[in-house]
Amino acid sequence: MKKGITLFILMLFVFQNAGSIWIIGDFYINRDYIAKNVCINRFDSVPICNGKCYLDTKLKANDKQEQQFPTVTYKEVQLFFESPFEFSFTTIRFAILKKYPVLLAGSQKSNFIFSIYHPPRCG
Repeated sequence: MKKGITLFILMLFVFQNAGSIWIIGDFYINRDYIAKNVCINRFDSVPICNGKCYLDTKLKANDKQEQQFPTVTYKEVQLFFESPFEFSFTTIRFAILKKYPVLLAGSQKSNFIFSIYHPPRCG
């Protein structure tokens, strides 16, 4: 069902701008009727055009109708929004709350550290 509807809509889009094809097809289907009843030269003893004058007038009318349609132009609209971003520079002040004792090189007992660990000896 969906496939049939899709094909029908697709065919409508394809043949929408093919007005001259419909006019020519209609002319060839109804050629005898047009030559006998609609043609301008139908009263002549020897018909020369066989309805082609009718076809020409219909095609010219179709061309005029297509020229009357305005050309569609689209304006470009940019859909971009940039929010204003404000920079606020605040100063950061560091305050030393507690004073820690400074570790000096002379206060370390390096001999005590090396006297505990003895690596294994080779040999």
